[in-house]
Amino acid sequence: MKSNQVDPNVIIKGVATLAGLYLVYKVLQKVGVVPTAAANQAQQNLQQLEAANYWDYNNFLATAPGGHALLTQAGAAAYVDTLWDATGYLNDDEDQIYGVFRAMKTKSQVAALAKRFNQLKNKDLYGYLSDYLNEAELLKVKGIIDQKPTYFP
Repeated sequence: MKSNQVDPNVIIKGVATLAGLYLVYKVLQKVGVVPTAAANQAQQNLQQLEAANYWDYNNFLATAPGGHALLTQAGAAAYVDTLWDATGYLNDDEDQIYGVFRAMKTKSQVAALAKRFNQLKNKDLYGYLSDYLNEAELLKVKGIIDQKPTYFP
């Protein structure tokens, strides 16, 4: 009698169990119970966007070097109106929102826009955007802003 021999049925059952667990794991990822690597990355990007220093416009602008590009009061007010008008009860015009951020030349202009938005609408710009845009749309805004230099175009 050979005591070192493994029963092939045990190996087959082990492989079948592992395959079953893998399938359950993939199904749980599909339905969102278990986050995927892409979902984790998206969540991390959203946290970075929310924590970005340009939303804290007073501190951001206070540390800006002289001669950096800002917005005129009238220009910022026009962008604020565009953002405000782009949101609706049933549908939002995301392209208008993206257009405003594409028009910004620097992150300091985004900070100036956030400041003017707060002055005119008494609302935090990031909070306002996150009320109307879904995660994918917020990440698109982040992608647009991330391409901008900090102070000088």
